[in-house]
Amino acid sequence: MDLGLKDRVAIVGGSSRGIGRSIALAFAHEGASVTISARTEADLRRTEIEMARIGSQHHVLAIPADLSSARDIRRVVRDTLNRFGQIGILVTHVWYEPSARPSELHDDTIMAALEQGFLSAVRLAREAIPYMKQQRWGRIINLLPTDVKHPANGSALSASCQAALTTYSKMLANELAPFNITVNNVVAGPIQTDFLSASMETRAQEQRRTTEEVVLDAVGEIPMGRLGLPEEVADLVAFLASDRAGFITGTNVVIDGGRLQNIN
Repeated sequence: MDLGLKDRVAIVGGSSRGIGRSIALAFAHEGASVTISARTEADLRRTEIEMARIGSQHHVLAIPADLSSARDIRRVVRDTLNRFGQIGILVTHVWYEPSARPSELHDDTIMAALEQGFLSAVRLAREAIPYMKQQRWGRIINLLPTDVKHPANGSALSASCQAALTTYSKMLANELAPFNITVNNVVAGPIQTDFLSASMETRAQEQRRTTEEVVLDAVGEIPMGRLGLPEEVADLVAFLASDRAGFITGTNVVIDGGRLQNIN
């Protein structure tokens, strides 16, 4: 399906691996120009090469950056404009996963979580919105884990940041609707990524079980009977970024194989 994203310009945060990488590749397949950004330069360069094979080197810009840093965010937006001349799509994908008890959280830990798990998305949107307003078109999509709907033990900080971002997104969607700019959250999980595999291995060690047993438990909570694929999340994000989703804004779109419905 042609989603009409040819010649659109997207910034995808956290796009060197996993879901973010799949989203960037989906945009490249649709003919968009894409800025990819992450802290790990080696992984970022590998994704850049793969995207250049899909389209061309001219249509991809790789910027190593820490998107919890306001300075780096301004640099990413500035360099994107200098390269492509516009910004139409913004995908934020910055998760924060410290494990801690709510009663034991220190101020510096809380502030670090806010910088990375909430303010990063707010700052990225704030920098990109003026250019979206100028062209009276834009798509802002925040990628969140299912912790925001069903917090796990130890996820007080990440779940709180995600809850703050969902509320902020709803208010931002109302503000930007007259400019034909939509704001949505994609709530995804469990998705088959290296990050999930590492998390399950850690959980297995803590519980003195095999990784296979932990995976089977996770799959047992999913009515579809399997883990999701990064490409499936990417297809959803590409749709939400298109004109076909122009009447969808201010909402959370869940892609989890029915897991949350099963739990609730």
